Amino acid sequence: MERFSQDMPLLEGDDFFKNLDMMEQDFLIEGDIQDYDEDGEMELPSEEDETIVESPDYPDTPDERLSKQEQLRMMHLRSHLNQITEKVKHHQYMTDKTRDELKQCRSKIMELEAERNETRDELQNQTSDGNQSAIYRLRATHDRLSQEILDERQIEKLILERLEKEEYELNKVEVERGKFLLAEDELVKREDRLAKEKTDLAIRRLRKEEKKAAQAERNLRNQHRTHYEIMREKQRLQDQLAENAKQSSEKHSKFVSDTMHKLKQRQEEENKRYQENMTKKMDMLLKLKSDIQANRDNLKALRARDKAAERREEEKLEQVRQKILEEGGNPDQILLIQKRISDVQRQKSNFESEQREKQAALMEKILIEEERMKRRKQQQPLLWADPNREKTKMIGPQKKKPLKTFQEYTRLTGEGTDLSIDLHDSMDDQEKYDGEKMQGEDRGDITLPEQPVRDEQSSDSSDGDDNDENAVDLAKPEFEGLWDHHKPYTMPKDLDASPLKLPGASKMDKAIMDEVLEKHRAGIVIKQVAAGREFKGCPFYSKPDVIHFKDFDVGKTYKKKVTLTNVSYTVNYCKYIDITERLKDFINIHFDPPGQMSAGLTCEVLVTFKPMINEDLEGEVKFLSQTGPFSIPLKCTTKKCDLSVDTDVIQFGTTVIDETLKRTFTLTNKGALGTTFEFFKVTGSKAKTATSAQTSLGRMTEDVTTSQAVTPAQDGEDRTKKEAQDQPEKGEMKPDNGVAMDTEGQTGEEGQQEADVPDQADGIEGGLSPDIQVSEYDDYGTLDGMKVGPISTGEIPPFSSTKLEIIWNPSVPGKADVEFLVRFTDPLSESISIRALGSAIDVPVWVERQSVDLKICLLDRLYQDTIIVNNRATTALRLKFEVCKELRNHLELLPKTGYIQAQSQFSAQLKFLPRASLFEEGGRYFDKETGVLEAPMTIRVADQTAPVPFTVSAVVTNSDMEFDVQDIDFGCCTIYESNKTTIKLTNKSILPQEFGFVGHPDYVEVQPNDGFGTLLPLETIELDVIFSPKKARDFKFELNCKSIINREFKIQCKGVGVYPPLELSNQVIHFAATSLYDVSTASLHVVNSHTSMNEFTHPVPRIGKGEIAPVGPTSFEFVVPKGAPVTISPSVGTIQPGEKCRVEVRFAPTLNEADVVKEAIRMATRQMELQAEKEYQEAMKRQKEAEESLKSAPAAGGKKGAPAAAKGAPTKGKATPGNTMLTVSGPSPVSPPKPEDITKDSTAYASAVGSLLRHFRGKFQSLTVPCYVASGETTNPGELPYSIHNTLYVELHCPTVKPSLVVISDSGKTTTHFGDVSLGQNIFKSVTIQNISSKTVELSSSVLDTNGPFQVVNAFRVLPPDATHTMLLSFTPSAGRVFQEVLSVHCETGSLHVTLMGKGVSPLVSLSPNVAENGVMDMGSVLAGEYLEKTFKMQNTSSLSIKYSIKLESLSLLRHAHAQELPKFLAGKSNTLVGVQNNNGHNVFDLVPAEGCIEPGGSVEITATFSPDHASDLYSDGVKIELFGKEESQSFQIKGTGKSKIMFIEGGDPLKPDLESLAVKLTPHIEEEDLKLILPPVLVTLRSTALEDSFVPATRDIYVGCVRTMAVSQKKELKPGYRNGEFTFENIQSITQKGFNIDPQKGMVEAGVLKPVTITWTPPQGFIQNEVCETSVVVTLKGDVAEQFRILLRAMVVSK
Repeated sequence: MERFSQDMPLLEGDDFFKNLDMMEQDFLIEGDIQDYDEDGEMELPSEEDETIVESPDYPDTPDERLSKQEQLRMMHLRSHLNQITEKVKHHQYMTDKTRDELKQCRSKIMELEAERNETRDELQNQTSDGNQSAIYRLRATHDRLSQEILDERQIEKLILERLEKEEYELNKVEVERGKFLLAEDELVKREDRLAKEKTDLAIRRLRKEEKKAAQAERNLRNQHRTHYEIMREKQRLQDQLAENAKQSSEKHSKFVSDTMHKLKQRQEEENKRYQENMTKKMDMLLKLKSDIQANRDNLKALRARDKAAERREEEKLEQVRQKILEEGGNPDQILLIQKRISDVQRQKSNFESEQREKQAALMEKILIEEERMKRRKQQQPLLWADPNREKTKMIGPQKKKPLKTFQEYTRLTGEGTDLSIDLHDSMDDQEKYDGEKMQGEDRGDITLPEQPVRDEQSSDSSDGDDNDENAVDLAKPEFEGLWDHHKPYTMPKDLDASPLKLPGASKMDKAIMDEVLEKHRAGIVIKQVAAGREFKGCPFYSKPDVIHFKDFDVGKTYKKKVTLTNVSYTVNYCKYIDITERLKDFINIHFDPPGQMSAGLTCEVLVTFKPMINEDLEGEVKFLSQTGPFSIPLKCTTKKCDLSVDTDVIQFGTTVIDETLKRTFTLTNKGALGTTFEFFKVTGSKAKTATSAQTSLGRMTEDVTTSQAVTPAQDGEDRTKKEAQDQPEKGEMKPDNGVAMDTEGQTGEEGQQEADVPDQADGIEGGLSPDIQVSEYDDYGTLDGMKVGPISTGEIPPFSSTKLEIIWNPSVPGKADVEFLVRFTDPLSESISIRALGSAIDVPVWVERQSVDLKICLLDRLYQDTIIVNNRATTALRLKFEVCKELRNHLELLPKTGYIQAQSQFSAQLKFLPRASLFEEGGRYFDKETGVLEAPMTIRVADQTAPVPFTVSAVVTNSDMEFDVQDIDFGCCTIYESNKTTIKLTNKSILPQEFGFVGHPDYVEVQPNDGFGTLLPLETIELDVIFSPKKARDFKFELNCKSIINREFKIQCKGVGVYPPLELSNQVIHFAATSLYDVSTASLHVVNSHTSMNEFTHPVPRIGKGEIAPVGPTSFEFVVPKGAPVTISPSVGTIQPGEKCRVEVRFAPTLNEADVVKEAIRMATRQMELQAEKEYQEAMKRQKEAEESLKSAPAAGGKKGAPAAAKGAPTKGKATPGNTMLTVSGPSPVSPPKPEDITKDSTAYASAVGSLLRHFRGKFQSLTVPCYVASGETTNPGELPYSIHNTLYVELHCPTVKPSLVVISDSGKTTTHFGDVSLGQNIFKSVTIQNISSKTVELSSSVLDTNGPFQVVNAFRVLPPDATHTMLLSFTPSAGRVFQEVLSVHCETGSLHVTLMGKGVSPLVSLSPNVAENGVMDMGSVLAGEYLEKTFKMQNTSSLSIKYSIKLESLSLLRHAHAQELPKFLAGKSNTLVGVQNNNGHNVFDLVPAEGCIEPGGSVEITATFSPDHASDLYSDGVKIELFGKEESQSFQIKGTGKSKIMFIEGGDPLKPDLESLAVKLTPHIEEEDLKLILPPVLVTLRSTALEDSFVPATRDIYVGCVRTMAVSQKKELKPGYRNGEFTFENIQSITQKGFNIDPQKGMVEAGVLKPVTITWTPPQGFIQNEVCETSVVVTLKGDVAEQFRILLRAMVVSK
């Protein structure tokens, strides 16, 4: 409103109208005012208009109408009048508001004056009393109030001045308004006239529109008619065309059906073929999937096995470590020694293995040499001198006949069983075989070769043997021999291999027989001489020479026949002796001795072989002949590979570069075992990986990387090293350093396995195992152009061959000498090396740069380079430049065709313009991910086959920069705040790019560097976009980011400016540096400045362009973040318009609880470690003293000392070089406490706080606290219906510093608890504080409550650095409650707050047993004139001695005052517990002892006595137990009943009030007989619940009791005082008919017992529910006297 008044000032009277005339000159319109229609076109008058528009109220001439000038004057006048009215309202509101402020100010002054007067009076009173502390406090209060009164007086003065000014302005505006009263009346009339004119004009226009609508409707009908005719014509033409089409379809239908049949058949064939293809593909995919899954399972199993092995090794190592620790040793030292010992043993084993290999090689050479010499001697015996040779030429003496004993022995044993064994030779052979066996075991797989044989023949079955025998043509003998009829020889049962046992022979006879047999065996071999020529050599020839079972399978049986031919000079014998010991388990020899054989005769031996192991076996079958022993070699060989190639050198000859040649060679496997081969190039290649040949669980998979070329020689060396390293280690190396090792549990098989583990590891590192094969190679030596053909790996079956191919495509001129290698997975097959030779010559045309690198190129940018072509030929050549088809839109070579002269150069221009389509058109030459372009370019030379290629390479990148968002919505932001949004800008190019944000509005800011910077390749940076609206409206703008090449990248942004209804006086609060556990406060104001909704005079609170916030009370709520050390008070409030509210912000920094717990655990662990170290040192000291005492003790002698030492207990640990046994291995391990065990009340927690306080270095924390704003009154906290867009924020800067003062007493606890203190007792405690700062501080404290129980006894003083001060505090409770107060110790830099706690104890007592259930103690029933006693215990449950007193309410002084109250049956309730009392004045109830003292934890027995003097059921009294004469601890009511007779009835409905009248009852004179007829009644009301079709029986109980009496009866009683009673219900049948039932109907009641009697009523059949059933029954009680009662039964039916 104020802004409007400044733009158009108010004018008074004629000045206003003069100004109005001047403004009208700008709006003058020449000529008459014409009427315009809605479309803005001039509407000319017509005859129709004149005839139609006839309105008597409308002016006929333009002069009678209001002109535009008059309307403009009316508008200005109305605006001026409205302005004056608004100003009157504004000044009226300000005047009323100022008057209210003046009234409030005066009322506040009156309140302050009254408070000052009260303070002055109290000050005078305290001055008279001499209370100095109160005087100082009251004087300060008086001065403060006086100052506030003066301030309010000044404010009152200012308000009066403002009120006078506002009243003056109000009167001034009202006068101005009075000048325009007449003009306003005239204006109202003119406005009504103008409205009427506008209404008439609207009616006229409406009539015109109706006329035009009628004309339009006629036009529309004409259009519909025309459209209908056109549609009829179209329908006729369509019908005609349909008829023609039908005729054509019938004509051609037969041809169409044939065509459709063919198409359908063809489609079915295509679908069938497609289904078959898809089925094949699916099968292939399923197979591939299953293979992949199987491989994954294998890999998982391998990984699991490896992990399990590692885990077992770790567990085993950990067990050993734990075992050593348990024994008290040092596991690290012992394990290190074991490792070194194992290393020494492995080295020793390797050395011994190498020695055995060398010895085996040497022995092998010696045996070969001996065998060669032996063979030469056999073949050429005349070259060596033989002394026996001369003897054979001499005629010896005639042989004597054998002894009779020998003849008898020969007769018994037979000629075929002569022991013709040369024992000496047999022993030599056996020793030789054993030596070979042992030597073979020492060498592992190395076996010594046997004697070479002439021809080896083998077969796998008996068929092969038959073929061999048939191939031999033997001469048929002239006569039939005895061997044709010979039966197989069987050994007699009574004979065995042992010497002959003669029946009944003595020892001497046996000895003689043994000597004879020895002589016979020594002379059984004789020399054979024929025609003066001695036979030498093998007497029998075997066919085959070597029994060879070749390529056998385990589990099968093989048989082979061997033919032995006598090749000696004369008759000879042959006997099977034995077979090599190693072959006895697999070889079975079947041989029938033929007896005497002439020269040239043969016999057969059947050899059966059943292999059980898959190993090569060698041995011999031993025979004995007359001329000496001989043997047949026997071999059993497994299936093996026999691999070879037809050539090892391949010649390619001479060729031109870029031409391709192919050569093949054949790889043949002549063995019975198949294998897998790998054919790769060796020259210029390096081994990439070595993987296992198989991936089964039984194989081992490992990766081996090498950087050297693999050659056959190296391969053989690696295999030799591998075999050498795989030799098992034997023997153990004992440590010689004097350290005793515990080797238990490491012997046997486990120890052997552990010893083999390092050897296996070394074997794996040293070379490839037989299961490992080279699977892949990196061919980096491709310059020679040679490579392996399509078949590089495969499997070669047994007895088959395959062809391998080598391809040569030379690219560099020169000679090529390349080596290839064929490697096999069979570990026993050596690799085969193939050598390829060739020579290449160069082409005449060449390019200087084979690769043209254009570096990094941007899209849509042109790049050029020059291509230089050279010609080394002597003639000119035509060139043609070609670009690949995919890149022709991006690359260009100019010229495309040219001629290059002889011995010269040619230059071509290369143009590269990469476009965005390169990513789709680049194909295989362009990598979309990396942007690398490698374009092959070709130069075609005439008459030249090979083109000249070169490559153009470039890295193509774009110049894009990308935002992570496309739109930014800042949301709603108040004008006092700024919204920050972080965006990410990414450089998609691999080149750095500069960028900058330009052209953004002033309320938007981009940081850092104001939105300018440089992006590195592929870099992403974060930018902060800050939105700071200045006013409330909707903002929509765009951020423009430009790159250095002038590319623009835009982001659309929007936001809403919010003007909140409230504002904060401070947006940021800076707290002073606050010590830990100290408090700092600051304040701010929340202001409600929204007093008017006029948006033209000033900005109004609103959200964007939304509704204006209403003027009125506005609420706020501060929400502090969880865990923040800040509190705000008040956090919720309501502010009226134009007012403000003060808000206090409190900052109380503390330590993080997790850090405190962590520090407590660390301190506790450190303390336990120190304690363990201390105990360890003490144990070491005691042990050292014990050792010294043992050394100093005199020795008792060698023999006496040994047993004493043996009796000692074995010591644990390790033996040191000084023979000192350590029984203590080290400090015992400690286990830190658990975090949950550290509580805030524990000592460890307080100590940790103190430690952290001393080492605290300071911290700065910034917090943002939201303040939610809502219109209206305040609701419950947390339920404010606020709008999130009006939220205000206050930022708190909270610096935290190290405190100057800390508490060092009681483990650093700042809470001093005095515990439970009895009332009036004074307790003292001390608190010690320390100055941990580097400055001297002066101490002071806050004032404690002068009426409280806490007090500081001593004074404070100046405290230097690291000094301490002890405060003495006292606690004197005055009431039984908990007291708590905070004592603040101040210094210059902070305050220390000490919490004082204590409890004033008012001791309590408890009653046991719980005699006062529900606050009532029932004494029971007793006869009038007698008494009854009960006891209970009162126990002191506190730690203090208690003085108690028991008081009865009947003896209270207030009893008569309580007696004046209305009785309970009138008032409904009663405050007194006192009932009927004795008439004789004595107490009905008495409790003894009534006073006393109970020690802590003690108890006292109280006896309660009930003695009524007359019969009544209303005896009661109140009991109070007071402690220390002040507090009431227990209170309850005690009651009892007095009876006149021992039998009584209780229960039923009450028939009289529960109050006994003290008036004298007048008893009328009644005859004794009539008195007997009057029975005392007992009313029992029963209510049965009615259901739909039945009734619920009603049940009630009455009780029949018997009182214990002290009177002595004449009858015999069971016990004194115990008298039983009886009761009987009479005339039960009368009530049974009405549905009543009583159980029991009679019975006996023991003394002191209440027996229940149950009365049940079930409505009889036909009972009317609205009636009441009444009857009675008489019960007779028999006790000391017989007495009758009438039981009145009343029953009714009620609804549920």
